[in-house]
Amino acid sequence: MKIRIKSILFSLLTLPFMAISSEIITTNTTHLSNLQVPKTDKKIKVDAHIDEAIWQKALKIELNNVTWPYENTRAPVKTEAYVIENGDTLYVAFKAFDPKPHEIRARLTDRDKNWGDDRVAIKIDTYNDHALAYQFFINPLGTQSDVLENELTKSESSSWDVIWDSAGRITKFGYIVEVAIPLRTLNFNDQLDIQQWGMEFVRFYPRDTQLRISHMEIDHDNSCFICQMPTLQGFKGAKQGKNLSFVPTFVSGSSEYRDLSETNDWDTETNTDVGLDIKWGITPDTTLNATFNPDFSQVEADSGQLNVNNTFALFTPEKRSFFLANEDAFSTPVDLIYTRNINNPDFGAKLAGKVDQHSFAGFIANDKSTTFILPGNLGSSLYELDEESTNGAFRYRYAVDKETLIGATSTLRNSDSYSNIITSIDGKYKLTDSDTFNVQIMNSTTDIDSYIIDDMKTGDYGDEQALRAETLNNSDTSYEIDYRHENKDWFVRLTRQDIGKDFRADLAFFNNTDYIKNIVGGGYNWHGNTDDWWSRIQVNGDWDISTNQDGDKIEEEFEIYFSVNGPKQSYVRPGIVIRENTSSRIDTSVLSLKDNTYVFDEKMFTFWGEFQATADIWFGNYFETGKRIDYANNQLVDSFSMEPGFNWNINTRTQSNLTFNYRTLSKGGSNLLVAKLTDYRLSYQFSIRSFLRLSIVYADISRNLDLYNNPDDYNATYKSLSTQLLYSYKVNPQTLFFVGYSDGGYQDDALEDITKDSRSVFLKMSYAWLR
Repeated sequence: MKIRIKSILFSLLTLPFMAISSEIITTNTTHLSNLQVPKTDKKIKVDAHIDEAIWQKALKIELNNVTWPYENTRAPVKTEAYVIENGDTLYVAFKAFDPKPHEIRARLTDRDKNWGDDRVAIKIDTYNDHALAYQFFINPLGTQSDVLENELTKSESSSWDVIWDSAGRITKFGYIVEVAIPLRTLNFNDQLDIQQWGMEFVRFYPRDTQLRISHMEIDHDNSCFICQMPTLQGFKGAKQGKNLSFVPTFVSGSSEYRDLSETNDWDTETNTDVGLDIKWGITPDTTLNATFNPDFSQVEADSGQLNVNNTFALFTPEKRSFFLANEDAFSTPVDLIYTRNINNPDFGAKLAGKVDQHSFAGFIANDKSTTFILPGNLGSSLYELDEESTNGAFRYRYAVDKETLIGATSTLRNSDSYSNIITSIDGKYKLTDSDTFNVQIMNSTTDIDSYIIDDMKTGDYGDEQALRAETLNNSDTSYEIDYRHENKDWFVRLTRQDIGKDFRADLAFFNNTDYIKNIVGGGYNWHGNTDDWWSRIQVNGDWDISTNQDGDKIEEEFEIYFSVNGPKQSYVRPGIVIRENTSSRIDTSVLSLKDNTYVFDEKMFTFWGEFQATADIWFGNYFETGKRIDYANNQLVDSFSMEPGFNWNINTRTQSNLTFNYRTLSKGGSNLLVAKLTDYRLSYQFSIRSFLRLSIVYADISRNLDLYNNPDDYNATYKSLSTQLLYSYKVNPQTLFFVGYSDGGYQDDALEDITKDSRSVFLKMSYAWLR
């Protein structure tokens, strides 16, 4: 994962090393080409004890190079990796030496939660085409995180979960980690007699500075780190096997709801159901995922969000396993797929594969109702159509060579009265190691029955959306062109996004239409040495201007930031934002912006700071003050906000996470709006496999309606409280058990206190049968 850039020199201390047989093959950063992974015919017990004779035949690799935040400096600690395979499984063991083992940071956590700990990692590019890397992270207690790194989108996703085995233990000299990765979890061309995989072995060493230590050197002038991984050869005759899994699921629950504006009586809904998830490796390179009668309800509560003084819909990340599977295969420069739009399907199927230079992916799922965004250039809203819909997407990509990619994408949403189809082509060209060019061209076609258009025009969806309903049954095009230069010292970004007046991408999270945005940005880095108190200083900023398709200005913004990475893994970033911004139309009966908008000059000072106060306590805070638009009243007001966060690892098993969001809008010294949001999570980890988690989200919003232009549209007081208690036991990501209770309630001007309007208990079980 990306590291917070921090700094300070660690004293180089020595420690006696455990003896390793001279039969083990050794290597270092000066001799990494044509390394051979030895093969055995035996299985290894994964228990963090590597005294078996089989490890004496392993390839030994030394991790002695700091690749971040410094560029290829000598590591202050010794780390050894041992690599061997048996045709079915890749085995890797790490011996991580530490001069002060008592300072090792390790917690029992759920999957994908160990990012602040000491960790070791394995990074694998099985096609060696520099497009995608599998990443496996393990802390000294054996907790796991697995991540996909996508070079096309420069993104990393921890939502990818596969079944693999790991163990770790802290020792007198440091710690040992042992890992077994079944080859069936990786896509590779098993028609090859000998595999040639790009591989990197990494250690993360978080002390005053978090160091990334590798067995290879990384050129920071090359923006592609995957491209620089050395090749390991071996896995002769390796096959992926049948790669077939059946995961039956059982869900049961009871929920109660009531409409507090009408009655205090509860309506009860009970649900007991079974479903089935299937994964089939049709070929070594092609995988089919299917789900029947799935339970797509959220197991864990979403993080709280404040939806105040905002004209656009809020984004909520996807957490459902079917949609997360192979999500990287659908990646494009402009994201065209937001699966949270699909609320409640009965079935889904997804196919993804790669053959030589060709990769493809597609999915289809129904939905019992249809929700989509009504976009605009000054705001957006959500529309729900009470009709079942069919939703699908297809993606194809061709790697011309390691520098050039071209692709095509299509998405579909269709019901009896509505359809939206997107077709798109895109390309990526890497001009040099530091220069990348992306382009994407999109076309949309929308067809909606007249009764829906009439509802949009008369319903409470916004004046702009009502006007745009007149032209929904149209086709239109959009495009984005993006150029980036990135080297270790400086970076430049040039972007143009052009979205047509009638362009709609209803399977995407697409808030804007009739919109053109140009961005020019860049910055410069200064790099510290290991004896400096800081590791990196950066100045960066950008200028952007947005207009509608007629050239009328919507927004023009300039922002500049100064950042420093320092001791205690600290990071501070003050900044200034100056923005000429449009609030709303004066005459809401027309879409024109010229001489028809309220325009204000916003000026804000921002500050983000974070630091690791101790090994167990992290604190961060975002602060902003200045002049902002009050969208409810079309005026410029004084704005203040802060978002502190506090994470405390109370002990190895118990973690506490608190975030607080506080915002005010004021005019002439009087508050128009005060909004507070508290999100608290307390987790107790019984073991690597099981935890108990309490979640509490509390919102408190108050308004001085005497200062509002339309006071009847708002509540003077609104409070809400939701809680969830969840117990989880996971044998692996597919064999698991959840049981929990949740409730929610609110208070508005009609209620004296927070009153519950929902409560539920739920249970979910699944079991993975693997062949």
